[in-house]
Amino acid sequence: MSAPKAVTDRASLAHELTRIADICHGCRRCFSLCPSFDILFKGLDADDVDGDAEKLPSRVTEAFVEHCYECRLCIPHCPYVPPHRWAVDVPHLVLDARRVRVEVEGVPFRERMLSRPDRLGRMASPVAPIANFVSTLPLARWAMERTAGIAAKKALPRFAGERFTAWFSRRKRTSVPAEPAARVVLFPTCSVEWNRPEIGRAAVQVLEKNGVEVVVEYPRCCGMPFLDVGDVAAARDARNEVVAALLPWVEKGYTVITPGPSCSLMLKKEYAVIGEADESVAKVAAATRDLSEFLMELKAKKQLAADFPKAPESIAYHLACHLKVQNIGYRSRDLLAATGARVTMVERCSGHDGTWAMKREFFEESMAVGKKLFDELSAADAAVVASDCPLAGIQIGQGTGRPVKHPIEIVRDAYGLEDE
Repeated sequence: MSAPKAVTDRASLAHELTRIADICHGCRRCFSLCPSFDILFKGLDADDVDGDAEKLPSRVTEAFVEHCYECRLCIPHCPYVPPHRWAVDVPHLVLDARRVRVEVEGVPFRERMLSRPDRLGRMASPVAPIANFVSTLPLARWAMERTAGIAAKKALPRFAGERFTAWFSRRKRTSVPAEPAARVVLFPTCSVEWNRPEIGRAAVQVLEKNGVEVVVEYPRCCGMPFLDVGDVAAARDARNEVVAALLPWVEKGYTVITPGPSCSLMLKKEYAVIGEADESVAKVAAATRDLSEFLMELKAKKQLAADFPKAPESIAYHLACHLKVQNIGYRSRDLLAATGARVTMVERCSGHDGTWAMKREFFEESMAVGKKLFDELSAADAAVVASDCPLAGIQIGQGTGRPVKHPIEIVRDAYGLEDE
């Protein structure tokens, strides 16, 4: 087995794609995991290849890369992930492939647009009713598909008229104890800031009910969309700005919490591996918690209020892929169960995966990927459907016709608190 090489150009990328294809051919644990592995194994099994990774046509490896939607679920499946000497890390190899392409060809228009949620939010939020209405017009969606490659049938995020940080700045603060249960800095995510501020409001309400002092920092999007399209330089810039904003709070003893699985994954793990990371990146990573992870830590210390007079009878809960790969257990499921509700957890990918499902060429496939999830959530016949991932929530809503709440909204409602 050849040794891994750092990917620096197209030649080293081709070496790594071939090397990992050869390893995957001999394992195949991921044969049914996603479209990428289906493409890879069908390519290896073709008569003219006959299992020889060296003979794989470039069209197969290119399709393998293009169909990867970075769910990261192959990581817990794979027996050869680092620190194994074979160092099989398909998600990061795919990101390397996209980085090499961007370095050679630049970032395509559609990817530039979709990887800048703050820019879209600043443009759409002041005219949110108009922007949301236009996004439902068949003619407008046809034009978006023809000009920008955004699938006309795809349900898109809606924009809020008031961004979350504006709400937090104007609200009357709830008093917290002189010695709070904890001090946290909430990094709300771009989805909460521009599209789903009700998630952030619920988070603040639940935290303050439990005696937690809350401050908010949102300098910009965490950079995951940049990373997904291969714009690593822009992802590093985002990381540096986010870390610079959060570090002073961490040094004061605050815990960083975020309600978005992709953002907590970025802060905890991805920031350290996109190059030029210093001690401040490690400090912020160590202080970061997923929101439900943090609340379950309070519960373990018997500091979580247990009065849930308005808990729903049953909840169908989707475990988001980027939460699963953090290896923190089923914290949101356990938090929802603590309300007294009966919780059915479904561990399947929604198929949304960043902006993958929004793209014209992948939308139908994304719905096929999510179908098992949609069916199992529907079969649970629960009073409420939940997911930590707002984008997965859009996909689930489109696939099931059911509204999807973030777990923190359900907890807030179970406490009997009303949305501010």
